[in-house]
Amino acid sequence: MKQVWTGTLFGLVALLAACAPKSEDAVPPHEDWVIESQVTFPEKDGRSARPGPNEPLRLWVPYIVGDLYGQPNAGEISPVALRANLTFTMNLNLRYNALERVLVPTAFQEKWMSIEPKDARVARVSPFVMPVQGNAPVGTAEWLDADSGGRLMLVYVDRPARIQGDVVYEGRSLRFDINAQDAGYLWVRQPQDSGEYTVVPRPKHLVLAVMPN
Repeated sequence: MKQVWTGTLFGLVALLAACAPKSEDAVPPHEDWVIESQVTFPEKDGRSARPGPNEPLRLWVPYIVGDLYGQPNAGEISPVALRANLTFTMNLNLRYNALERVLVPTAFQEKWMSIEPKDARVARVSPFVMPVQGNAPVGTAEWLDADSGGRLMLVYVDRPARIQGDVVYEGRSLRFDINAQDAGYLWVRQPQDSGEYTVVPRPKHLVLAVMPN
């Protein structure tokens, strides 16, 4: 009889687990998807400091889906609070599975860019810094490696994929070779001069630099 009750209890637990709603968050969570950062205000060179706005600020973190460039066409997945000292924690594990619902087929505006496999879907995290009482960005926000000064973009792919392309833009020779080994978020180096857009390890010290428009 004890064995019967044990089997029944085990089956009931398994049934309840199967019926439980799927978590919106990444399971298991990725430690390197938790970003501790700070908003800074450099000049356009990304290095020389300048005074920031003398008013309370907030973060708005929408997504560009289906492309890496252009205006955000998806809203925030998980709001990010900006503290009074301009530090913030962005946890990309939160509501990670909700991103799947807003993804669209990849259709790069730049026709010289391509992705393989063609049904792979992409997104870019596109943060803005705005006044608490307003909707106009206070500048152009860019992710920077605080140690090297290198510019980065934060990209999402829904499966292993490779983005490629070559272009000469404003006298710069640029090559895209973004090779995603797994689904998820990745950091991509953005060369300031001629160079290659490639996946890089997450820097130890990241800042969200707001540069003059």
